[in-house]
Amino acid sequence: MSDITRKRGDTYSIEFVILEDDTPLDITGCTFILTVDPSKAPTDDTTKLFSLTGVILDAAAGRVSFTPTEEEADHVGKFFYDVQLVDGAGKKRTVSAGKFVLVQDITKT
Repeated sequence: MSDITRKRGDTYSIEFVILEDDTPLDITGCTFILTVDPSKAPTDDTTKLFSLTGVILDAAAGRVSFTPTEEEADHVGKFFYDVQLVDGAGKKRTVSAGKFVLVQDITKT
């Protein structure tokens, strides 16, 4: 589990390699959601800042990416995130979580 720090407005992809026992997990047939929220332990999803749907880059190597839109990336502050995997059988697993920090930048275009 690791923290993510990005500049406000950056829309390049956030990439993860999903591991199980330090080995890349084959994520064929899985879906992913990355959710960002101001609260570390929200009681529901009404406070979430945004959620991103994952795109599998290389299933056998466990690589998945999430790409925020300009609107989603247009925040400044300290938040929290987690990434949820749902396998082909519908079983859910949180595969990463931590702080999600969006820091102010200079360019506003």
